[in-house]
Amino acid sequence: MSAAVATIDLRGEAPSQVQGAAYAALRELGRGEAVILRTAAEPTLLMQSLDLHLRHRLAWTISRDTDGFCVEVRHRDDTVARDVIELLCSAHHALDALFVRAFHRVNAGDTAGAKPLIIEFAAALRRHIRAEDEILAPVLGASKGPIGASPVAVMQREHAEILQQLAIVEESLAADPPSAAEAGAFCALLSGALAKHEQREEANVFPLWRALLGRRTEAERCELLTRVRATLQS
Repeated sequence: MSAAVATIDLRGEAPSQVQGAAYAALRELGRGEAVILRTAAEPTLLMQSLDLHLRHRLAWTISRDTDGFCVEVRHRDDTVARDVIELLCSAHHALDALFVRAFHRVNAGDTAGAKPLIIEFAAALRRHIRAEDEILAPVLGASKGPIGASPVAVMQREHAEILQQLAIVEESLAADPPSAAEAGAFCALLSGALAKHEQREEANVFPLWRALLGRRTEAERCELLTRVRATLQS
């Protein structure tokens, strides 16, 4: 089924109003939908800023026309990841969605229904962390400067803390019988830690890695993408 497409003409907007108008048009963009933005100025920086604010949910193509520029925007989950960073952002969204499902079960007192979802989530999260810590950090650079000062070093320290919290959630659900109240409290702590971590990672680490990827050859970027995809799917 083809995507529903809306066209938003921003060429008549004052330059100071363009980003706000574009954000309003894209903030609710969902799967299977598309928006075409018409802009007077070259929109690459605009789209990168919007994508950052919307937690890398956007995928777009830019073309030139006689009256400016045309940007076709879709939900990133409707597209194939073009690089490692897009793949990691998509993995963040998938992990979040899976954890929300498990958390809802726990809050409803259904620990039996939550347990297989947490098992699936835990395996996926550990694969994700392994891809970032063991594949990308060594290749694209880890700590540079005082210990713990670089964004990548902070990321790795937070990974260790998140894995500790995950183990506590798993233990709470493995109890006989499990306490929904206790598991819910631990899930809430993990949920907050994950949200803060993903936001910092996407704002601080991913732009650094994307810049470093730009200095690599196409073959090297493809090889990294293949390795990370295989790790996430293993």
